[in-house]
Amino acid sequence: MALTLGLVFLGAPVWVPAYAKAKSDSQTLSSSLSTEIYENWHDQKRNRDLPVKIYLPKSASNAPVVVFSHGLGGSREAALYLGKYWSEHGYVCIFVQHPGSDESIWKPKVESHEIKTFRGFLNALKDTLKDPSHAINRANDIPFIVDQLEQKAKPDSGSCLQGKIDTNNIAIAGHSFGSWTALTASGQKIIGPRGSVMTFADPRLKAAIYLSPTCPRKTVDPSVAFEDIALPGLHMTGTKDTSPIGETKIEDRRAAYDSITRADQYLVIINKADHMVFNGRPRKRNGDKVQQDIIARASTYFLDAYLKHSPDALKWLHEYAYQDLAKYGTFEQKTAKL
Repeated sequence: MALTLGLVFLGAPVWVPAYAKAKSDSQTLSSSLSTEIYENWHDQKRNRDLPVKIYLPKSASNAPVVVFSHGLGGSREAALYLGKYWSEHGYVCIFVQHPGSDESIWKPKVESHEIKTFRGFLNALKDTLKDPSHAINRANDIPFIVDQLEQKAKPDSGSCLQGKIDTNNIAIAGHSFGSWTALTASGQKIIGPRGSVMTFADPRLKAAIYLSPTCPRKTVDPSVAFEDIALPGLHMTGTKDTSPIGETKIEDRRAAYDSITRADQYLVIINKADHMVFNGRPRKRNGDKVQQDIIARASTYFLDAYLKHSPDALKWLHEYAYQDLAKYGTFEQKTAKL
């Protein structure tokens, strides 16, 4: 099946030869407010293993869920600041790792010294995008994860999620290639070069967060690609949100926001925020903490409004967000056209 994506999907850490060892499956780390659990979920139909990191609030009971998808070359350790913040505010978070478009495409080559330069690192990422099966795998990963959530929530599942989650209130979130994954799960049409159309929308999702949102190929009309999306969405980008892969322009990051009309949409553009600040780079730059605080706080208001159905959170989005965020960037909103 021929499929050309032509998008910018960088989501790996900034280039550093040294990196932390991956956590083992079933390892559990605890803090005063939440527990971090590492598991491996097996999709028998596709014979595909998906590593996940679960952020489980210690007080979780029938809690809403956020499923997070990392960018190209990333892992379940992406956006640590969001997993911790959301879980501390009452959300069970499932950070998914997508084999084939994860850190496995570069990490072993760095370890073996096959990749020695930043250019070699970028080439490894670009080579991965040439194979459309990785995008299709990602698109199928999200429904599988939701299936697993429904099974693991059952009273007799024996899972750490047993009785802990509300499967009627699940949001999808992602950064870069993960935002493409989130858009696809929300209902984005994948339109091939010859006009073929595929969709992977999951109707069990109730809201979506798109960090560094992707745009379709240049030959595809965004209004067509995104016309079926009917989920409330929060789009977040920055005035420096470019990537060394592809030719996506900063203004392209708002294509999904401008095109989606069937549900409430919100757009935050943070001054001087670049591509990797959203992913939570391991090496902090000046301003990262402030920007990540904005991302975490605004996204939690959005989740509270659409998963916890909080009138106060919805009021913030509609009445106070513009003023609160004015010092740090711009905020736009639009309501659904019925």
